[in-house]
Amino acid sequence: MTQVTLTTETESNIHYATITMHNDGKFNPDMLAEFNAALDTVYSDVRINALIITGEGKSFSQGLDIEYLFSAGTEGAAKFIDECMEMVGRLLILPIPSVAATNGHAFGLGAMILMASDYKVMREDRGYFCLPEVDLDMVLIPSMNALVRGKLSGQPLRDLLLTGQRIGGATAVEYQVVDQSCELDDLLANAKAILQPMLGKSRDTLSGLKAGLHKDILRYID
Repeated sequence: MTQVTLTTETESNIHYATITMHNDGKFNPDMLAEFNAALDTVYSDVRINALIITGEGKSFSQGLDIEYLFSAGTEGAAKFIDECMEMVGRLLILPIPSVAATNGHAFGLGAMILMASDYKVMREDRGYFCLPEVDLDMVLIPSMNALVRGKLSGQPLRDLLLTGQRIGGATAVEYQVVDQSCELDDLLANAKAILQPMLGKSRDTLSGLKAGLHKDILRYID
């Protein structure tokens, strides 16, 4: 069963790629491999000008597949989480602009993917952003902790990380987790619109600037 699809479209001479996460976006090894394969295409195809990341149905991504983690054992789970964060690192230095078109729940790793995107647009009437680790008795690994600290601060950081607070689109804008919230029907159009200021830049320059911007996060990612 396909868990990730990559589609492309051209609009006003802009070549958009869209990665869509299926099956609630629960990451297991197969899904991670498919997501990385999609990123490989985005990296290698210089015709692609921008990346949209989204989900389907009620979820953007519900994060790690907990059933898989329990079955993988301690060492296997730790290795897999590191591999997932390597994928997030690829998003952080993507040589083209990216936007998370957050159609629904963004939990755990899904929240990390959202935060690693250059821009974030969230559906306002349904879906939550949540870092649930405190309720799962899980401690963030250093790379996740660095990403959260790099993207959040103050009261939002405290409440999201230490209470597992779930926030909808309006609060996510207030907390500066996302750039804007909107109706579902406007989600993709708004995602494309918000990308416009970063379009047309040199791939090498953009990737290099992002690497410098995120160096305090990337040093924790192999």
